[in-house]
Amino acid sequence: MKYKTIKAISLTVLFTVLSGNAFAQDYAPLLLLSKAEAKNISQHLGDYKALEKSFSKVKKGADKALEKPIEVPIPVDNGGGYSHEKHKKNYREMYYSGLAFQVTGDKKYAKFVEDMLLEYAKIYPGLPLHPKRKAEQNSGKLFWQGLNDCVWLVHGIQAYDLVKENISAQNRETIERDVFKSMAAFLSESESGKDTFNKIHNHGTWAVAAVGMTGYVLNDKDMVERALYGSAKDKKTGFIKQIDLLFSPDGYYSEGPYYQRYALQPFMVFAEAINRNQPELKIFDYRNQILRKATNTVLQLTDANGYFFPINDALKEKNFMTEELVFATNIVYENYNETAILPVIQQQGEISISGAGLKSAEAIQNMKKQEFVKNPMIIADGPEGKSGGLALFRMHTKKKDEQLTAVFKFASQGMGHGHFDRLGILLYNNDKEILQDYGAARFLNVESKSGGRYLEENKTWAQASVAHNTVIVDEKSHYDGDWKEAEKQAPHTIFSDISNPAIQIASAVESNAYAGVEMQRTVALIEAETPFMLDILSLKSKESHQYDLNFMYSGQIMETDFKYEPAVTALSPLGKANGYQHLWKLAEAKANPSLSKFTWLNDSRFYTISTLTDDTNKIVMTRLGANDPNFNLRNESGYMVRASDKKNYTFVSIIEPHGSFDPKLESVQDPHSKVEAIQILKQDDNYTAVLVTFKNKKSYTLLFANKKTTPATKHKMTINGKNTEWKGSYTLITN
Repeated sequence: MKYKTIKAISLTVLFTVLSGNAFAQDYAPLLLLSKAEAKNISQHLGDYKALEKSFSKVKKGADKALEKPIEVPIPVDNGGGYSHEKHKKNYREMYYSGLAFQVTGDKKYAKFVEDMLLEYAKIYPGLPLHPKRKAEQNSGKLFWQGLNDCVWLVHGIQAYDLVKENISAQNRETIERDVFKSMAAFLSESESGKDTFNKIHNHGTWAVAAVGMTGYVLNDKDMVERALYGSAKDKKTGFIKQIDLLFSPDGYYSEGPYYQRYALQPFMVFAEAINRNQPELKIFDYRNQILRKATNTVLQLTDANGYFFPINDALKEKNFMTEELVFATNIVYENYNETAILPVIQQQGEISISGAGLKSAEAIQNMKKQEFVKNPMIIADGPEGKSGGLALFRMHTKKKDEQLTAVFKFASQGMGHGHFDRLGILLYNNDKEILQDYGAARFLNVESKSGGRYLEENKTWAQASVAHNTVIVDEKSHYDGDWKEAEKQAPHTIFSDISNPAIQIASAVESNAYAGVEMQRTVALIEAETPFMLDILSLKSKESHQYDLNFMYSGQIMETDFKYEPAVTALSPLGKANGYQHLWKLAEAKANPSLSKFTWLNDSRFYTISTLTDDTNKIVMTRLGANDPNFNLRNESGYMVRASDKKNYTFVSIIEPHGSFDPKLESVQDPHSKVEAIQILKQDDNYTAVLVTFKNKKSYTLLFANKKTTPATKHKMTINGKNTEWKGSYTLITN
């Protein structure tokens, strides 16, 4: 393998030792910004708006840092506490100052980085494990968890790489020995760090990126090889194995889009460093250009405003404007000439101060405003694409500026950050959450809320099955809430199709979430005057169970076509455990004998869930907030259809946008559902046929196979004495 080396002239070294104040000017940055690129950036600051804006932000941050005395406190705080935030600020200020030095040539910025690192050199080797560490998580020294130490090192080694040429040999030795070698050893070789370093997980990605980039800068071949191939260098762990196992062939990241965003920064910046130092590895071509696919896929997994769908543990405030995606999009454009991603870079409005950022700024300088094209997609999960996946359905309404997006999740667990939401759905109208997911229960870095960590309610509510738009059996979460058991199994896809302009559809089966219960859900977004979602969820069991189909909706109840008994004077929790203990029971009703409708208003649109019911069904309306003494949970609303004492049962629902409300004009149009009837025409082990009729007498009949078939497979079904034939997995008949 080829490594860049630092040339040394013996006389120069001797002079350095004698004077203690000489610099090895032959060192050139090795990671994300070369000297030539820095010079080019300096020359084009007035030419490219995004470049000028981004460097101005960096320089202002560096200048502000230089105004204050350097402070490197002994770590004592949880996330959000003073010492925690100060160490985060320090690595940011060092990184900005390193960039400012390379672009401007002003040595005061390099001196700041040097002085800061010398202060860290005084304390780091002697630091114990962090006092606020948790027993179940690997500890850091600077921060309560080792992950944050890895993030510090990713930024700190880049800062050092950028200013190393301006530091004396004596101080280099001190900094490299007492900061970077010490930290790399702790993160990759100590009892606390080694397990994470070899873990296939986003924490492991940050760890190997930090140590690998440090290895390049320190010219340490052992560090680099361990980062690439694991501690044993046997290729069973390490960066390459993480690329193999954490991404599906479609670029879906097993922990979901929120963590995909976070992990992409170490994946992409380390890949860039690898490509610059070991181009023979062809890292950007690895696995059929999987890093390009990963970036494109995570961008597709966003709403109309670029916010990530809150799958698994996710904070809803994150969108593709974050720093991680700025780095990722720039690097993808640089290495793949991926022009389709330029509208995202244009919308971000900022670039990384790097060679990749320079090319991106040039590309968008005179580009007309464009929207990033978001398409319907079927996204496979699992390293081989055989662990279920997600269906992204997108369809415009007659209003050109309105797009419905349905997300059907039949993916794997997603490790410890995964939620128990097998066969769950989400629905968006542009950026409006219609059927929503809670995401994660956490106030990130808010020290007063459990030290900024995940709240206990993340397990008791956010991860629980009842927190999602799926079915719950006997009031227990899927896999009884055991993520390690859930990780062993994944749903399997029966069929999917997004090629038909009249319908986007997918069907999947989950056979292991509950012992002896098979769940199959078929979700379709169907073209109509206003597109609607058809949702068919079938359960099969030899034993009787209670089946709860839950919908967490966003908006204000407008009307129901069933009578309910509201809890007016006192509220009680819906259940005792598995998330039910957090739901206040607001009202209960006996369902209608044929069709039950529930309508709510979200922004300016009405939405109705129409469900096929009988008089044995119950309906429960809920609100989140019970058993929440610390007021950690948002007060969100749920609508549940319950079927009790059933072996086999099928829920069929239509989720239908309709009408509009204009509060300024005090104008209301079509506030009532247009669905007239839902019928199950046929259902057995092989086939399901459902008829939906609207009040204008328009009807839609969906027929599909319940088992895998091929596109050439011929089917024949007799319904009401009439034969229907088709090829493939399904057919939609519109009358």
